[in-house]
Amino acid sequence: MTKDELSNTVETIYAMWNKELPNTADAKKKVYEAWWRLLKDIEQEQTLQAADRLALRETFLPTPGTIKTEHLRTTGTLTPAEAWNEYLKIKDSINNGTWDSTQISPRLKTTIHKVGLNLHTNDDRRHFTETYNTTQ
Repeated sequence: MTKDELSNTVETIYAMWNKELPNTADAKKKVYEAWWRLLKDIEQEQTLQAADRLALRETFLPTPGTIKTEHLRTTGTLTPAEAWNEYLKIKDSINNGTWDSTQISPRLKTTIHKVGLNLHTNDDRRHFTETYNTTQ
């Protein structure tokens, strides 16, 4: 993403949550710098798609880290530790009846099909991680 695309993206995301960017030039520059540090390696459209998904379920303006995590979660580029955390969240949301099946990466979905949804111990985590690492 270019810096011009980033500024347009940040302004769009702020508008999605009906928020205003800071008024002073220095404060606005700091906001753009923070978003650039975390989102520069993601395409503009992918960033906006992650923001769209968040807008449907989040009340508050997301941080750039939240948007990047959402992007990584849905594109399957999670680290094994992040995938384990997502696995636990999915397991809990299924048990609570609040799970949305569109919010899962293909790699994590394949891993869950292989290991099931009954894992919770340290040995289970090790098994999950090994399976996730060998799943494409």
